Amino acid sequence: MSLERNGMNGTDERIGTRGLADRLRRVGQRVTPQRLVILGALRPGAHLSADEVFARVEPLLPGVNRSTVYRTLELFRDLGVVSMTDLGGGARQFELIDDLHHHLICHRCGAILELDDALVDPLRDGIRAHYGFAPAIDHLAIFGFCAACACATDAPERGANSGRR
Repeated sequence: MSLERNGMNGTDERIGTRGLADRLRRVGQRVTPQRLVILGALRPGAHLSADEVFARVEPLLPGVNRSTVYRTLELFRDLGVVSMTDLGGGARQFELIDDLHHHLICHRCGAILELDDALVDPLRDGIRAHYGFAPAIDHLAIFGFCAACACATDAPERGANSGRR
């Protein structure tokens, strides 16, 4: 079975069937053709909705139903193999976890910037110290304004305020 069709594993970093099977075994899961194809539809750095994953999986597994894809994605999320995040727009996005990373999302222009996980460590530590709660922050989305939009938003206010005394 080839998971390379339809660009399912990206163009630069292809994850072979053996690597996907190893990931499933490491988290104590049976390796089935359905799980391999669903996991193969994802890749690090690519955020896909469950419907987009289903669209990639269906040509390779014509008998698969949408609920199987949804349940499997949620299982992978629970196992820490896949992250699930709302990057805006109300649709859950799934991504194969490679390294922990987070996103800064601009409300105005929609730009998405990556946030280094090292900056999230103090948040984890603070939550643990203050609440005794061990947070599992594997894929965080923070909404606000990028530098360009923040400047554009501030500029009219500065101009309006500069004439007042």
